[in-house]
Amino acid sequence: METVTGKIAALHGRTATVAVKSASVCHRCAAGKGCGAGIFQSADKPRYMQIELPDGMSVRSGDIIDLRIGARYLLRAALLAYGLPLITMLVTLLMLQLSGFGTRDVVGIVASGAGLLGGLVIGRAFLRRDSICDQFIPTIGSSADVTPE
Repeated sequence: METVTGKIAALHGRTATVAVKSASVCHRCAAGKGCGAGIFQSADKPRYMQIELPDGMSVRSGDIIDLRIGARYLLRAALLAYGLPLITMLVTLLMLQLSGFGTRDVVGIVASGAGLLGGLVIGRAFLRRDSICDQFIPTIGSSADVTPE
């Protein structure tokens, strides 16, 4: 499970604006060329997120909390971001090979690029659905500053 510490910046009813800053950023992420695995990480400034408060939890502005994303949701995000384009590329190349048109390298390169692009487009279409994106929103875990109501 991916866990990071955040600070409550503001409260709006049962929704908290949480500021998250992590000092452990790899060089590629710091340059904006990372793999996306460090969803919470920011090199120089905090990232602000809107998080729904769980029932029975009382927090105040300035409280330090833990944010978590389950391992299965991180795996789903990785499969959507990396696996889907790879699968569509491979399926496109397999269909090309089975059809008999895949004898030239240029055709294979163009087809693999088209399959990769198709997977990226399909992945973006999935991410436009709230039902898909909602599973990647972090939840508030326990922390010393959080008190039950």
